[in-house]
Amino acid sequence: MIRNWGLKKKFIIIFLVLITLPTALFGILIYNQTTEVLKNQVEKDILEKLDKDEQNLLSIIRDVESMSSYMIYAKDFRTFFTTTEVTSLPYKQSVEGIKGYFTFQLMSNEYISSIYLKGTDGNELTFGEPVSGDESPLNKAAVEGKGFPIWSDTYKVTSGWGGEKFVISLSRTINDLHQIKRQIGMVRIRLDQEKMLKSLDIKQGTYLVMSTSGEIILHSNPSFLGKRYSNPSFVDWVNQGKDRAYDFSLNNMKYKAVKKKVSGTNWTSVVIVNEEDLVKELYTVRGSIGYMIFLLLLLGGIAFYGFYRSNIKRVIELTDQTQQLEKGNFSANVDVSSKDEIGQLGTQFNKMVKTIQRHIDTEYKLTIKQKESELKVLQNQIDPHFLYNTLDMIRWTARLENAMETGQQIEQLSKIFRMNLNMGKTWVTIEEEMAYIKSYLELQKSRLGERLAFYIFVDEEIKRTYIMKHLLQPLVENSIQHGFANLPRQGIITIRCYQVEEELWIDVIDNGWGFNKEDQHSGFALNNLNERLAIAHGKAYELQVIDAEEGVKVRLILPLLWNPKNVGK
Repeated sequence: MIRNWGLKKKFIIIFLVLITLPTALFGILIYNQTTEVLKNQVEKDILEKLDKDEQNLLSIIRDVESMSSYMIYAKDFRTFFTTTEVTSLPYKQSVEGIKGYFTFQLMSNEYISSIYLKGTDGNELTFGEPVSGDESPLNKAAVEGKGFPIWSDTYKVTSGWGGEKFVISLSRTINDLHQIKRQIGMVRIRLDQEKMLKSLDIKQGTYLVMSTSGEIILHSNPSFLGKRYSNPSFVDWVNQGKDRAYDFSLNNMKYKAVKKKVSGTNWTSVVIVNEEDLVKELYTVRGSIGYMIFLLLLLGGIAFYGFYRSNIKRVIELTDQTQQLEKGNFSANVDVSSKDEIGQLGTQFNKMVKTIQRHIDTEYKLTIKQKESELKVLQNQIDPHFLYNTLDMIRWTARLENAMETGQQIEQLSKIFRMNLNMGKTWVTIEEEMAYIKSYLELQKSRLGERLAFYIFVDEEIKRTYIMKHLLQPLVENSIQHGFANLPRQGIITIRCYQVEEELWIDVIDNGWGFNKEDQHSGFALNNLNERLAIAHGKAYELQVIDAEEGVKVRLILPLLWNPKNVGK
């Protein structure tokens, strides 16, 4: 059964089964598998960012703890904490030194909000943003810490610069360098929660830092700060869960959370991402895969169409033309556009049709030749010189009778007849053709009077080039008969002949009624002119109708011929 299928059907089935279907199925498989792979990659990227933010957070913690440790060993701080006489010169010098140190730290670390120092004798120093609030629990925790750094959770204070705000603070007692258990003072370094958050690099999802009690230490939304997270199971996962990733639902939305313990503290960094947002991040990659599948199918379709047009269609056309020849249509012809095997087969087919046609037409052509010979004998009986001499006699008679205008008209008519006969020549020079057109227009002007005017311009260097005889007369005749009919103004015809590169351009312009470009294919004279151009020079040379403000502008584009024997070469 397959052997009896047509070539077109076979080609379509093979293309669909062996190319299109496997491409589509393989593309869909890759498209679906990519989603899970990319989701895992996103989770891995989040963990890497959490690791980076843990380092940033630990760097802040270490810097602040190092500041507090520096106060144990620095002479200015020990002087401040142990001096009871605040008016003494050593005390004042120590305060100046401390101010310089803290000014540098506040300018270098914008997340530091303020620094508070207190000596055992009650002397106090405050640097940075002035704040107020109940911090007595922090004082108690610092004393119980016995010199170790104590980090607080987020708590609210009142700023003297901008109302209420949330801070995190490090509190520790400063002990004597020589008697390590003797407390000589206390320090509290407050950190601005909002500026700390800006120093981290989490750009995807919601980022927060939670203490072991479930209290939120850092969060982009200030309303959550200092409060316990509302989901107990989530808090249990943060503090005790072994898996670094956690999936949960909230308000009919699915979320994925990833955590990272901040070493050296009781804090844990967490990123919560909406799974739909994860998918959105994958849309670009998945879209690229979809575009690739579409592009493969499109290229396959283009290949199918190209192969069909360049091969299958030509074979089908050859089959159709063979059937036409079988039915007796000897005008059958195959369009040969290449020299491959199918093109060579088409060429041989065309030659075969012409050979058959030639053998069939031989008998008819012999009969036509005989009739042409008889007609030629009859035409030769008319002597052209008799016609010229008769017209010349009539012209001189008109002059003797003082009918000068009639004599001029007869002279123009004589020139037209001489050009028409022209010893059977097909090709004439531009100069000869323009003389013929001028005589024709002079006769028309004699008939129309002031209703007609004409101008002819020919570049001197192209006067000796050749064109087909009577090429312009149909265009001029169309302008007079159709363009100037009932024209309410004087009709003007302008003819311009000039060279453009290796081509001869002839413009015939009138100011008549004009016509649509589509009309150039409807007139017999213009169609005949186009056919003559195509036969003589090929389809590259043609008659063009160009837009004009009024009337018609027709342009003939011809090869520049200095010898008519070169036509067709």
